[in-house]
Amino acid sequence: MEGNLGEIVVATTRIETMLGDTAIAVHPTDDRYSQFHGKYAVHPFNGRKLPIICDAILVDPKFGTGAVKITPAHDPNDFEVGKRHNLEFINVFTDDGKINSNGGSEFLNMPRFKAREAITEALKKKVLL
Repeated sequence: MEGNLGEIVVATTRIETMLGDTAIAVHPTDDRYSQFHGKYAVHPFNGRKLPIICDAILVDPKFGTGAVKITPAHDPNDFEVGKRHNLEFINVFTDDGKINSNGGSEFLNMPRFKAREAITEALKKKVLL
């Protein structure tokens, strides 16, 4: 989190899409995250500021950690959240499924599943997984 405010843990099944994350969503009535409303997380690979948004439609506070990474260019539900909250849509894949320049130089041109492994390892090295 920006300003050493703590951390928000999110889960995903497609870790490679995190390179295109543009927000983190929490439920507006979830007290665990109320101190983060309107604040920003910092993306661990590109330093992008990710707004912490409140979305009662997508986020179920009783499911998982109650915090959801939002990647509007790569998920239909996140697409709708992106439209509702005017988020940036960042495509990180080429037409043949490799990481493009939007995904950062560390993973550039990696096939999707190789990128999944590389990102997992990079997160472990940063003690974020």
